[in-house]
Amino acid sequence: MKQKIINALTKDIGLKILAIIFSFFLWLVVVNIDDPKQTRTFTSVVTVTNADVLTQAGKLYEIKDGVNTVSFRVTAKRSIIEKLSPSDFSAIADMNNLENAERIPVTIAAKSYANYVTISSRQNYLYVILKDLTTERFVISAQTSGTLEPELAVEEVTCSPTVITVTGPQEEVEKIASVVATANITGVSSNFTENVIPKFYDKDGETVDTSNFNLSVSTVSVSVAFVNTKAVDIVVKTSGTLSPELTLGSIKTDPSSVMIIGEASALNDVSNITIPDTVINLSNLTGSFTTSVDISSYLPDGVQLSEGTSSKVAIYVTMAGETASTVDVPAENIELKNVPRGLAAALDSKTVTVNVFGSEQALASLKADSVKGYIDCTALGEGEGQNAVLQFENVDGVTIQNTSVTVSVIADPNATEEDSATESDETKED
Repeated sequence: MKQKIINALTKDIGLKILAIIFSFFLWLVVVNIDDPKQTRTFTSVVTVTNADVLTQAGKLYEIKDGVNTVSFRVTAKRSIIEKLSPSDFSAIADMNNLENAERIPVTIAAKSYANYVTISSRQNYLYVILKDLTTERFVISAQTSGTLEPELAVEEVTCSPTVITVTGPQEEVEKIASVVATANITGVSSNFTENVIPKFYDKDGETVDTSNFNLSVSTVSVSVAFVNTKAVDIVVKTSGTLSPELTLGSIKTDPSSVMIIGEASALNDVSNITIPDTVINLSNLTGSFTTSVDISSYLPDGVQLSEGTSSKVAIYVTMAGETASTVDVPAENIELKNVPRGLAAALDSKTVTVNVFGSEQALASLKADSVKGYIDCTALGEGEGQNAVLQFENVDGVTIQNTSVTVSVIADPNATEEDSATESDETKED
């Protein structure tokens, strides 16, 4: 039996070996027919490496036209290529290989099936634009936005840090005019701190794109402190007795009330701001007039004027039947008298705003061109911005209040030698 098996295996051995070889080749043909090679195009995003070599050289790069992808052809058997996707390949642009300051060769490599795929040998490039790099420091302005709760005022707004460092393309960094960190106070009634993203603005108030900037901080801590507020009237006290020929009409202030801030306990004790009787002495009045006072010294302890509130208050004292107004008198209507010889004097403004008093009808018909005034320059010497009193002659039915102005006195370029000699002699006699 054994011998029969051996004889069967060795009989016609050459034909049997030939059959095996033929079968093998036949298998190869079948395999290649069923799993042929194919070529497909893939597109991958390019990764830039060693970009710091540009930073060290004071440069930045920008991808030209925003195209940061490359396309390439890959050949592999169908069974392999059908499994591949763009994520199976890497596309690397090494900044060390920058050519002509405009393009970087891109190296394509397979991350999967590396031994079974063939990548086309065509060279791909990433095109870039180089820009000058600069670093600037900007002070951060802390602000608030939103609606403030009643009877509250913002006492202080601070931020940390107060300075931000910006690194980026020079032409873009130079656009920055201000950096603002804004906290929203809507619905907030107690002190708070929040982190906000600072915003960058150009000189026109437009937002500057920061996507190409390297910022020292991405957020800023803004702290807001509140204080209690209260609106109070301004009261004017007077002293003395008005002349029998005059009848007092009214005493008013502008503004009539102010906003004060402080602790609630201190505000509760304040009903008004009183201007003392030493300011207005009725015995000295010859008619309607106005004056200005600083009320900051009249504020009670523990309170102060809210931010943005002026401490200057105008007081209008008018006689019965009169009202107050203002008129802008042109400089050419003002005469400068007794100017020292050899000198020339001129007002420092083209118009002077003066207070006028009278009936509403008289003030309505008053024309600025009809108001004439003069300045006595006897006591003025050579120099700019000297204080002087501008005096007026009253118009029928209208009282014009004298006021203080500034006058500049210079050497008269039209003065003759005789004028100068006379002035010199007068000086010696003095």
